[in-house]
Amino acid sequence: MLRLLAWLSLCSMLVLLTSCSDFDKEFTVQSANSTVEVYTDGTAFVSEHFDIAVKLAMNYGGVYVDIPQRFVDAAGGVHWRDFQLAAARRDGLDEYYSRENNVPGYSIYIGAEHCKDCSADLPAGLTKIQIAYWLGRLVRQEGDREVLFLPAYMGRVHGQGAKKTLTLKLPPGGTLRPSQQDRAAAYDVTRSAPNELLVSIPAGKGDRVLPDIEIEYPAGTFVTVTSGKRIQWWLSDHFLPFISILGPLIVGLVAILKFRPYWLVPAPSITADTKITQSISPALAAYLFRNWTADAGKAAFMASVCYLAVKRTLRISSLGEDAEASDLLAKQDRRKSKAGRAKWYDLPAATRLVFKGIAKEPSAGDRRRVKNARPDVRDELHRTVTEEYQKIRGKDRCSLAAAASILALGIAVASLSGLLIFSAAISGLLFVVFLVVTMFRDPERFPVATGTAEQFKQALGLMVGLPVMVIVALVYIGTTEVISEQWPYLMAILLHIAGIIAVLAMSRMPTSKQRRIRNNILSLNRYFHGEIDGPAMSVECYEHYLPFAVALNAEQRWTERFNLWRESEKMEAYAPDWRSSS
Repeated sequence: MLRLLAWLSLCSMLVLLTSCSDFDKEFTVQSANSTVEVYTDGTAFVSEHFDIAVKLAMNYGGVYVDIPQRFVDAAGGVHWRDFQLAAARRDGLDEYYSRENNVPGYSIYIGAEHCKDCSADLPAGLTKIQIAYWLGRLVRQEGDREVLFLPAYMGRVHGQGAKKTLTLKLPPGGTLRPSQQDRAAAYDVTRSAPNELLVSIPAGKGDRVLPDIEIEYPAGTFVTVTSGKRIQWWLSDHFLPFISILGPLIVGLVAILKFRPYWLVPAPSITADTKITQSISPALAAYLFRNWTADAGKAAFMASVCYLAVKRTLRISSLGEDAEASDLLAKQDRRKSKAGRAKWYDLPAATRLVFKGIAKEPSAGDRRRVKNARPDVRDELHRTVTEEYQKIRGKDRCSLAAAASILALGIAVASLSGLLIFSAAISGLLFVVFLVVTMFRDPERFPVATGTAEQFKQALGLMVGLPVMVIVALVYIGTTEVISEQWPYLMAILLHIAGIIAVLAMSRMPTSKQRRIRNNILSLNRYFHGEIDGPAMSVECYEHYLPFAVALNAEQRWTERFNLWRESEKMEAYAPDWRSSS
């Protein structure tokens, strides 16, 4: 026998869907009646009437009627019924209504509209609530027979002291199947007309799971279901589960694409790709070679100083920490292009920053201590190199699109499962935790208020706003019941939240272009040490790659190779014009 477990064995139940109201204190259900007219196309038109006694003048202003759509067939398959609202009335007049999604179906609010200029209270006394709607998919095939199945309507309604009645208007030729349970203890079924059944549900002390009503018909009584309709039903049956797992699937796809280059280990390079020196600054090479460690700043600074020297922007006495800079390019001459000197705007931003830092230092004659400028530009140099690295990275539109898609899917699952506010409360808690952790780990990301009023607002937000947000979220989570049908989708929503965090975390991973640049830097270091081939040695080659050798801590080895080459070429002493005497 078909059991509508997820329907809670009812087609409608009157419940209050807010923790701000106590239904039993404000309202009493005096009677509940329903009429179901079944048609030969397998659909039904349902009209339900509730007599509600409003006990308090101050009340929530309306009631919720739950219309379950989810049911489980005899084989355990989950299906959804078609639903279409026809009317919502109070005391015979069209009333304001709104609908909310839930896993079992819809919750229809009928009552006064909640708005700033509206009265949200129903008048005390007796009021009549009516709802009318269409239901579909009420027939299943069993061999050569067709079975019309209906849940025990009105099985769960607030106010168990009220008696419930259900009138079924059916197509002719049906035979009521005997229930496998003791139906007499649950409700009475009498034939009030040839094609009409009257179901009477007595008053009870609590909500009851009642047996279904099944009526057997000969084959051909109802309209044959087309293949297109079956496809439509199948899609509706699997839509919510599908979007529930689609988010984690997208996270898995992003992870595969992100980590795939790490699985494919490239073959060892036998020749250095020296083109990398034309696209990045020596300072960035220093940071990448040292994996952005704290000691990379010193190497980046000295590599930039060396780069300025070989580009004839200044002269240095040595490549050590005690080096002195002289003959700095005057500001009015930076726009001029002289032979052997690089154009000012062609220099990397990090290199120009180091030059300006050195130029600000006090000079003794024409000489300036290079190391004195490093503390002043250290932080700004790190930011400039980071910006250069981000420009190489470009915008990771795929990760952003994946995160946005997962967010949209999570919102859809939360909305359709009736867990939108619940999920928002959980997300609010996680956001507060993330905000607090970030404030302690990276306080520089949060601007410090200067004025007294701004400081007061900032303190008020931290000391009052965040705790209030946490308390409200915890109270809502603690007082809101999550029914059994919603738990799988709540887990799916949490997976979506975790997926968004994972995708955003993976978006910070180096892109393929950034990984390729770092691999080329490692190859360049091997070239400096003579382990792989590269450009043929010459004075121009030595000077061109010297700043990068300083950045990679290979300046001594690179100079030794250059000196060996000079000896083999019987070259006279090397005295570059970018070096000055100590």
